[in-house]
Amino acid sequence: MIRKIIATATLFLLALSSWADYNEDRLLETNSYLKELKQQLDEEREQLEEIENTKKQLAEKIDNLNETIDYQKKLIRELTLQSREAREAVMAMDKEMRTLEVELRKLRESIEQSNIYLIDNIDYVNVKLLLFSKHSRDTIKNMEIVENINLQLIKKVSAIKEKTTRLEQLTEEKEAKAKDLEHLVRVKRRVMDDYEAEQTRLEQLVAVMKEDEASKNEYMRLLKEKQEEFENKLDRIRKKIEREKEKEEEKKADSSGFASLKGKLDWPVRGTVIEHFGPKKVKGFKGTIQNKGIKIRPGKSGEIRTVYGGTVKYVDTIRGFGNLVIVRHPDSYFTLYANMDRVNVTVGQELAKGQAIGTVGVDLGGVESYLYFEIRRHNVAVNPAEWLKPL
Repeated sequence: MIRKIIATATLFLLALSSWADYNEDRLLETNSYLKELKQQLDEEREQLEEIENTKKQLAEKIDNLNETIDYQKKLIRELTLQSREAREAVMAMDKEMRTLEVELRKLRESIEQSNIYLIDNIDYVNVKLLLFSKHSRDTIKNMEIVENINLQLIKKVSAIKEKTTRLEQLTEEKEAKAKDLEHLVRVKRRVMDDYEAEQTRLEQLVAVMKEDEASKNEYMRLLKEKQEEFENKLDRIRKKIEREKEKEEEKKADSSGFASLKGKLDWPVRGTVIEHFGPKKVKGFKGTIQNKGIKIRPGKSGEIRTVYGGTVKYVDTIRGFGNLVIVRHPDSYFTLYANMDRVNVTVGQELAKGQAIGTVGVDLGGVESYLYFEIRRHNVAVNPAEWLKPL
């Protein structure tokens, strides 16, 4: 029978160990995956930083391009204005040249007509000048006047020709300048088109990077959710492993420590149990109260002894309990002794099994005397009757 119990306990411990190994594997696997998630998050953060830096650089380039484009537009406007003014000057000069040409043509016609008349009627003119001139001197003078008139007309023609020639030169210069300005405007427009194309390209690149950034942020959000999920899972597995280890330790303790003494502990004082563990009816009270220990009325001896070796954790006098001693035993077990007349131990004192810790009255002349005794695991009271040796 004992061998069967030992074999069953061994199988249970092996199963528990296998379960613990399984949980350990899950813990390692989850921890490994969590590390991968953290590494991915770090990589995504680095890429996001690169995107942010690139965006800043592109923003600076776009700002510079905007300034350049604004300057080029201003320059084109100025050049266009100069070109228009040059064209208007050329048109004004053309108009003036046409006016001079008309004037020149009229002068030429006038000179031609006058000279043709003189040539055709030279004899008549000479006779007329001779007849109507009183003196030869007047005749010469009149002939000189005619010649002077012709000379004045010729000078005026020459002046008009010079002015026309000068206007033609200025027109050519203005025309050349206008063409140069128009060519420069075309070149500037092509340059500006290139700038605007580059600006569009950079803006499109920024837009793509923003989309990429949004996508990576969403991916990071999912990774963080996964990380949080696996951290919680990891925490649950750790806690589960800890609980399993605690259970394993408890089982080991139950098979070898204080727990193995269930039903084998010596009584703290020899006597009779006058109140048992569990529900208790109280006179004048409709319900019941929970008795967490037992009351033992002592027999011949009132000497109180510890049921097992341990350390004194508490000594004090408490209303309703009288003098009280709490002893801590292995595997988080505690025993409580109360309603003592005398206490022989101090806090921190190490006790051996069966060592005297105090006394309780035996015969108090009609006054009922008893020892109140509890056994607790952690902070949970257990039934002392199940732990003490049968009387």
